[in-house]
Amino acid sequence: MKTANPLQNDVLLYEPCHTLRFDAPFRWLKKGWQDFQSAPWHSLTYGAIFAGVALMLVYFSWSDSSYLLLGLPLSLLIVGPVLAFGLYDISQQLELKRKPTFGHERMKAFHEMGHELMLALLLSIAFLIMLIMISLVTNIGTTLGQLAVSAAVPVSGVVSLLIFAVFAGLFFCAGTFGLPMILDRDANAMTAMITSLHAVWRNKSVLTLWVLMILALTAVGFATALIGFVLIAPVLGYATWHAYRETIIKE
Repeated sequence: MKTANPLQNDVLLYEPCHTLRFDAPFRWLKKGWQDFQSAPWHSLTYGAIFAGVALMLVYFSWSDSSYLLLGLPLSLLIVGPVLAFGLYDISQQLELKRKPTFGHERMKAFHEMGHELMLALLLSIAFLIMLIMISLVTNIGTTLGQLAVSAAVPVSGVVSLLIFAVFAGLFFCAGTFGLPMILDRDANAMTAMITSLHAVWRNKSVLTLWVLMILALTAVGFATALIGFVLIAPVLGYATWHAYRETIIKE
């Protein structure tokens, strides 16, 4: 059943969403694997790109700076959905019983470039704010003599991890359905982000399970020296599209 318009006037802050069942993430993965099998060469191409980008992020994040290492998973949260835009288009084309082509994926990406860049910009600004906050906390902790909860755990480290957790949650909530909605409905970045935040909040338990499944598969990708991302990344991209289709109510 479609929920009431969030506002009484014509300004729509977000699109309504369905209430999901707890088994939904398993269904998304199954559909993602089916899309992979329907477009194997497209999938492997995008998977190789994902693995290459992940390798670059690991390389540039591997330094003595804890801020960069801490920012690695958040970088993946920002870069991942943008790279998956072509995968969303493949799933949509398969849904429409069309043969996916790189030309169509490229055309769609360029058509939505403005909204994509705005969403990436908003997330990047939030990412920089997080790094600044963690840097300030660490510097303050150093200035105050690294007051500690215990001999091994400084207060600044605990606060930094809390900041990281909060921002990671926000990035996930804002980006989960944001880009699929931009591709599907030509939505602006702000509407897409607010819709995604609203949908995740309405289905907290189901999306928490989805996050845990993504983290587990991502860990497998890193454990296989990033080779696993060639398979895992496209399946997750397709699954994200199906998550969007089952969650956000179609107009």
